[in-house]
Amino acid sequence: MDFFHNLQQWQWRDWHMCKAGFAPLLKGMDLCQLAADNAIAWPVQIAQAVPKRQAEYLAARLLLRRLQQQLGLMPVQILPGADRSPCWPAGQQGSVSHSGDLVLVGLGHSAGRRLGVDLEQWLTAAQYQELAPAILSAEEQQWCLRTNDNMALSQLLTLIFAAKEALYKALYPDCRQIMEFSAARVLAITASQILLQLTQDWSADWCAGHEIWLEYQTSPQGVQVLTEVSSRTVASGEGV
Repeated sequence: MDFFHNLQQWQWRDWHMCKAGFAPLLKGMDLCQLAADNAIAWPVQIAQAVPKRQAEYLAARLLLRRLQQQLGLMPVQILPGADRSPCWPAGQQGSVSHSGDLVLVGLGHSAGRRLGVDLEQWLTAAQYQELAPAILSAEEQQWCLRTNDNMALSQLLTLIFAAKEALYKALYPDCRQIMEFSAARVLAITASQILLQLTQDWSADWCAGHEIWLEYQTSPQGVQVLTEVSSRTVASGEGV
């Protein structure tokens, strides 16, 4: 019984990426047993989670284990922290994202860099009306109205949402606090990149006004965003 389908692997900068679809609801599939068969730890909070969360967790850990083996890294368990973010072992850094039945992971061993990834399915026009006020400032909404030459408003919102999520994952190990969507704003979008600017201080080092470029790729189903930042803290073995 195959858990993954359409598995893709590539290298982005110094990071090794892996993306795949997964089938968590196949009849007769025992996710706990599948984890045990592949020596993937099954923490209490995962054992008590809903099947969807269990499948997402297992899919990400199986792909991360695959990358650990291919990179010659220690196959150390990457357990979830109290905030559900992965606790990266010493000498390993990465990022994880899920969307629907897709999972995207990245892994590397650069102590001085952080990775942030996000994977999103396209939002609908109805979802734009519902979600835009929570994700975009009034100024950003007006910017989108002026900029939607090549993308529908719902697609622009999806891209900006994914970019803010990827940025948050990359910076979280340094700021260690929950940041609202208003903590960053979009300044520019090209055919493959999006520029965000911090609108408030995230930490002593990541201050308001700092600008960060993120790269994105689209598909008929949605968008994925990748970004890399310099670590501003001593490597602690943890990350998002």
